[in-house]
Amino acid sequence: MLIDLLIKKDKRKLQQCTEQFQHRQQLRHAFLFLSGQRCKQFLGSAPGLTLSFGAGMLMQLRHNPAVKTLRSLGAIQWLRRLV
Repeated sequence: MLIDLLIKKDKRKLQQCTEQFQHRQQLRHAFLFLSGQRCKQFLGSAPGLTLSFGAGMLMQLRHNPAVKTLRSLGAIQWLRRLV
């Protein structure tokens, strides 16, 4: 009898945990969906297109010696600010 009560109590607790997990998963999926929608909306806007174009141009120039020099100088200044 005591064992049956403990088993029922554990089953209820497991069921509650399962329901909480499912609810959190639904919230997580909704959040990820909304985040994806916001990203798509931003990338379709003028600032998003500008940012995307600029990032694409920088990626093409990443092997350019001038860009490498500027990046290294920026890193040196950033490290100096830390110290």
